Amino acid sequence: SHQLTLDLNTLNKLLCLSERNSMITNIYTDQPYPDHPDRFDCMSQVLCRESVCGRCYLEIEWSGIGARISVSYKSISRKGS
Repeated sequence: SHQLTLDLNTLNKLLCLSERNSMITNIYTDQPYPDHPDRFDCMSQVLCRESVCGRCYLEIEWSGIGARISVSYKSISRKGS
């Protein structure tokens, strides 16, 4: 198994990171993160620093109403209207 690391430079300002940068909460209030060209500004998203390839799987723990998990290319658009 391999632990993925969340990329703080991509973290949307409506997300709060906690528990040693391993848990994300959508808090609907802008956080004072510094501007960064890789930061998502439209959608509540964050990327991992590491890439995955070939056959792999994810183990994710979540609680609450729901969660949205996706796999994307690094080239995904980060700026929107």
